[in-house]
Amino acid sequence: MELKNGTTVLFVRDAQRARAFYESLLGFCVVADFAGVNIIFREGFALWQPAPDHVIPVAFSGGETSAIHDSSLPPRIELCYETEDLDEVFAALKGHGVRFLHELREESWGQRTVRFFDPDGHLIEVGESMPLFVRRFRDGGMTPEQIAERTSMPLPMVKQILAD
Repeated sequence: MELKNGTTVLFVRDAQRARAFYESLLGFCVVADFAGVNIIFREGFALWQPAPDHVIPVAFSGGETSAIHDSSLPPRIELCYETEDLDEVFAALKGHGVRFLHELREESWGQRTVRFFDPDGHLIEVGESMPLFVRRFRDGGMTPEQIAERTSMPLPMVKQILAD
């Protein structure tokens, strides 16, 4: 058996509002837009505003779409991205009044991250790129072995990052 074209789909109340959030604020690129209610992004996921009579909202709540994107429930997935300029991303998010799970913080493995919610309550993480924080540790005087231990990265991966 071979499965193809896997895509994570986020159910949304208003696909155009969600599209504007991802496209305008985060700079994501739309690769396909199906009638304005199913939007696929180059970054590896899609937004879908299902019709009330579709099998998914019918199966979950008798035709009420609210049950499939109830933002009062805890998130069960997280979209994760990396950046070379976390401070710039954070400032842009703050400037747009985004709701945060947490502001800038350093994770136990050393990566700086920020987590926030999209307009439908989906959780998004943006963190420093791995090369960025590996080099930060090197520049702070750590050996490749110490970096591997601190970050839980395999030593060959750390050495490859430092060689690039």
